[in-house]
Order: sequence, then C-alpha cells, then structure tokens
Amino acid sequence: MREMRTGPMLRGVIATALVAGTLLTPALALASNAGLVFRAMGFYKGEEDISDDQIQCEVPVVGNAIIDGNFSMGMWLTFGQRTISFPNRNLSFANPCGGWMQLRNNMSVNGINVTRVDVKYKVRGLSGLRGAVPTRKGFPLACRELRTQKIFAGTRLDPINSETAPSTSGEPNVGFVQLLPMVSAQVFRCLWEQYATLGPDVFTSLQLVIKARARGVADNGSRYQTNTINYTLNLRHLCGNGRLDDGEECDASPSAPNTCGLGACREDGFCARGPIPCFSDQDCVGTCTAQGVPTECTCVWGQ
Repeated sequence: MREMRTGPMLRGVIATALVAGTLLTPALALASNAGLVFRAMGFYKGEEDISDDQIQCEVPVVGNAIIDGNFSMGMWLTFGQRTISFPNRNLSFANPCGGWMQLRNNMSVNGINVTRVDVKYKVRGLSGLRGAVPTRKGFPLACRELRTQKIFAGTRLDPINSETAPSTSGEPNVGFVQLLPMVSAQVFRCLWEQYATLGPDVFTSLQLVIKARARGVADNGSRYQTNTINYTLNLRHLCGNGRLDDGEECDASPSAPNTCGLGACREDGFCARGPIPCFSDQDCVGTCTAQGVPTECTCVWGQ
C-alpha cells in the first residue's frame, strides 16, 4: 500500500519540478517531458494581402492566428507560377504568409531560446507507385538523404509568469517561427525526378507529410524538444490528362492533339488571346510542351 501511495506522489513532484523549470537529470529533459515543458501548438499564419503586384504578410498573434495545417499546389506550376520552395515569400500560390510554427514555454522560472527545428518527410498515397518508384520508410529511396532536414530559425520564449513586455506574439511565453523553407528546392527537385514522368493514369497527386519538432535551450542550460506536429502539402501533377488544369496553357494526351493556339490573327498583327505577333492564323498555333519538365503543358511558338 505504501508503494501505491508513493508512486502518484513521486509523479506529482516530477511534474511540479518540470513546470518550475527544475530538472532531475538532463536525460529527463529530452526523453520524458517532450511537449510538456516546451510545446509545439501547431502551424498558423497571419493576415495576408496578396495582389498582382505585392504580397503583404502579418506575423501571427495569439488569439488572431489562422490555422495553417495543409496546403495544395502544383508539383511544377500553380497558375503559371513555378514551384521552387515552400512556403515561398515571393510567390502568391506558394502560401507566402504561412508555415508559422507556434511554440510555447510552460515553465514559470526559465526562459527558452529556440535553436532549430528538425523536419522529417513522408509521402502518402504511394501504394500504386512502388513498382515505378522504389521507396523506403514512405519516401523515395533515391531521395533518402533529403528525408530529414534541420532548419535553424530561433526566437526567445520568456517564462509563463514573466512580467516583461509581451513579445510580438501577444504573450511572453509564446513565439512564432516561420519555417523558410519547410520544403527546399532540393527536395522538390528530387521528387520531380522520381514522379514527374509518370503518366496521369498512374499518378495525379501525392501528399507530402511534413513532421516538425523544435529544439531549444533553457536559461539554466537544460535542453528541450517539443512534441511533433504535422503539416500536409498536397502536390498535384495533372499534365498529360488532356484537360487544362492549374497553370496549364495546353495539355496534350494520347487522345488530344499536341498543338495549342491563341485564336485567330487579328488585324493589328497579334494573336487574339496573347501577345504573339502574327501574319496568319497559323502563326498563332504552337506546340504543347510534354510533361516531366519545368515548363510542362505550356505553349511554345516558333518551333
């Protein structure tokens, strides 16, 4: 009976020590308390104002942040914008204002300095593609060296009872870190090389699951890591299905002609649906670029 009473009491002492910022051993900080002392609350974004000539983003604030746990875009192009990295502050269709990771310090004495975020990737929806693309642990085998990434992006989280002025997040013990990029150009390029040439009857989209965990150092020197949170990026690959989709000027398929046009040649010497000079209607007919290249499903003239 005494041991039964001691167990809950001991667990209570440990929990109190964690909240107060007092650790029994360094190992406990990295093993038993992940996500308790230093917690990841999810992905968010702030208010955004996106137009044809500018992109304005606000840093998320507690109580006014917008949940941002998933996004969808083209694997190569999205409405004509090239997929380079994600998020991309310079492209309106690459979630420029998103990808902010909310982090919280639950200690009452020690602050935490965030040092980095560890990212791990996994691709879902591969059951019918394993014969074409070898995979291991849910990721293309040829891209295995890129499956994990370290993003060095830091901020300061004061103790929960801090009397200093609130941070830009609105609360002293809460901070937002934008992961730029969450998916790098190298990762995209490797995915392109593995999946871009597959026909639309085999592959139309895949889900790239991004697992993120932050690490930090407290004022007393103890090291902490958060719980893991997920972000899902849906990458569409539709070129070659015979219909116009995001960012496509044309889309040839076995049942569709490999040509594209901008309408008739007007009297002013330009094609009706584009700034292409012409002398006849034939000058407004181009060739549709095939899938599997960065310019797939775009119209090319003069060839």
